Amino acid sequence: MAAVVQTHERECAVCTNDFNTPKILPCGHLLCRQCVISWIKSKSDPGCPLCTCPIIDNEDNSSQSSANVVDALPTDNVMEAIVENASILVKSDMCTVCDDVTAEYICMQCFEKMCPSCMKIHRKMVVSRSHDVESVSTVTPERLAASRPALCADHVTEKAEFVCVDHNLAICTPCFSNKHRACLDVKSLDEKMKSAEDAIGSLKEKLIKAEGKLKQAIHNLNVRVQTADVTEQQNMALVDKTCDRLQSMVDDCRKELKKLISDSVSKFKKSLCDVQSELDKRLGKVTSHKHLVTRATTVRPRPALIHAAQTLTDRVNSLDLSDKVEAELLVTPSSEITKYCDDVERDIGDELMSIREIVVVEVSSLFNLSHV
Repeated sequence: MAAVVQTHERECAVCTNDFNTPKILPCGHLLCRQCVISWIKSKSDPGCPLCTCPIIDNEDNSSQSSANVVDALPTDNVMEAIVENASILVKSDMCTVCDDVTAEYICMQCFEKMCPSCMKIHRKMVVSRSHDVESVSTVTPERLAASRPALCADHVTEKAEFVCVDHNLAICTPCFSNKHRACLDVKSLDEKMKSAEDAIGSLKEKLIKAEGKLKQAIHNLNVRVQTADVTEQQNMALVDKTCDRLQSMVDDCRKELKKLISDSVSKFKKSLCDVQSELDKRLGKVTSHKHLVTRATTVRPRPALIHAAQTLTDRVNSLDLSDKVEAELLVTPSSEITKYCDDVERDIGDELMSIREIVVVEVSSLFNLSHV
């Protein structure tokens, strides 16, 4: 089933209105062009308002104006088309011919809203009898956008049959024969659409696989964090039980053992949290770009899909899709534990040594992997 963009998904997170020239941020989220410019100007270190990922590289763009930086970001032509066609559907619900009668139908080719009587006339007229007329209640912005014929960039009333790759334009047959006959790369619209659809499909498959791997990596990371918590609790309980039995003679040793264990686990858990944060950012980018790619498939045949395919291909190829992030190794407190155990009274040395060995073995086995 084709993805349907919900009403809130057509709204900019900054101005909360429908997107106006939606720009694709490096993280894959969308903002209106003017909203991105305003957001950059209002922040010393601007990040996406939805995920905080950087919008621009200050070092590379320090000498450029905000408008130039934003204009360098790709435009989401698919969302632009969806917003445009959504506005057609939400306009006056009255018949465009009768004015005072509620419209129940819409023509998918000429976009006229009609009452039942006008719909019957529309289907009988020679110029419109082949048009696809549907109930307004069942038509989505995506379907309306997809029903629009591809029109020539120069002759906006002529149907486009070709795509000039050299000029990145959809053109009609006369334009192909006249204005673009010297161009080296002109392909049929159908051929270019098929190529774009194949590219979008490959991108979607690539992102789905990457998303699955990243989610699995994060799940494995969470399992390790939970195991670390359980191991910490078990070792703390063991230390408490033994130290209680040894009374005051082992109080100082107990404090040091707990501190060493707690510090080691806390340090490693912080390392795991840092790794998870990086993986979360990668997953956010992959998910948002998967959403873009999925949505792009809803609008066809349309030249916007061709532009979207190239834009999204470049963007996805630039993403870090790896699910591998190096984590810090835990430095086990073996030497410190040994030092404090050696300072205890001789008659409890064997028991303290047993505690040390249990803690060191369990902690070392828990953190013996350096990668997630």
